[in-house]
Amino acid sequence: MGPDSSNDLFHASYVSGVDGTEWSVKYNPTEICVLKGSTVFINGTFTYPKDHEVTDTFWVIDPVKDVESLDLYKRTEFSGRIHYLGDKQQNFSFRLSNVTNDDQHMYCFRVSVNTPVKTDKYLYYPGVQLHITELHVNILPEVTERETAVLNCTTTCSLTDSPTLIWYKNGRRLSSNTNPLHLQPVSSEDAGSYMCAVRGYEHLPSPAQTLTVRCEFIMLPFKKYI
Repeated sequence: MGPDSSNDLFHASYVSGVDGTEWSVKYNPTEICVLKGSTVFINGTFTYPKDHEVTDTFWVIDPVKDVESLDLYKRTEFSGRIHYLGDKQQNFSFRLSNVTNDDQHMYCFRVSVNTPVKTDKYLYYPGVQLHITELHVNILPEVTERETAVLNCTTTCSLTDSPTLIWYKNGRRLSSNTNPLHLQPVSSEDAGSYMCAVRGYEHLPSPAQTLTVRCEFIMLPFKKYI
């Protein structure tokens, strides 16, 4: 693929300009996992030859070779949720709010430039793959007193920001933020409804899961009285 086609897909860097400055694009990071309903920032930086003039920059999703890609701002599914950031000359980024499962795409940066001889459009592929997940509590529905109950707060992908986890029992926040959460030895007082959430996104907790604690049955010695 060469720079003569406005619809070509490019890797992160290619030919040098007349002053020796190379085109380079860096997405940071290239894989992102966030909670459904949260806000995500997708970032990158780029350099380009000094004999080029940047005239336009925007983002696209899931580009296909030789198919014109639509600016995210012009797509109805992103209306009111996307905001472009950066200086459009070295930094390019955007903020997407209230993400949904339908937002799972590869996001790529596109730039239009004027050169000393012509106007070109370049698209940098691969871009940033966005994954959307939700929280879920894995728990044995029933344990016996004096045993150990283990509660795991799970996701389908590893959240990018390594967040702090919060646990709730019957709607009240627990002091522990460890994952998994160990209740040992478990007692009848531990029975209840448990949820987990991420700090900063307490309004997006997992569905509640119920822990039932069964009483331990103790056999007493049998005495025969005469």
